[in-house]
Amino acid sequence: MWFSCVRWESRLDPGGRVYYVDHNTRTTTWQRPCVNLINAAEEFQQWRSNRVMNQMPARFLFPQQTTATDDPLGPLPLGWG
Repeated sequence: MWFSCVRWESRLDPGGRVYYVDHNTRTTTWQRPCVNLINAAEEFQQWRSNRVMNQMPARFLFPQQTTATDDPLGPLPLGWG
C-alpha cells in the first residue's frame, strides 16, 4: 500500500505493526510521515550539502592567487606569466 506521499510506502512487519519506508533515502520509521516532517528532512539535506561545500576551502590548501602588487618578490620575469 502506497502512502499519500509518493516517496513513502507503508508496510507491515511480521507482528502486524505498520512501518513506513522512504525509497529515496532507504530509511524506515515507525512514525507516519507528514508534510512537515518531509519538508524538514529535505531542508536538512540541503543545509548539510551546502555546509559541506562551504567547508571545502578549509579542508584543502588551494594556491592563493596573487597580483604583481601583492607579491613580495615582485612581478615575474617577462614571458613567465
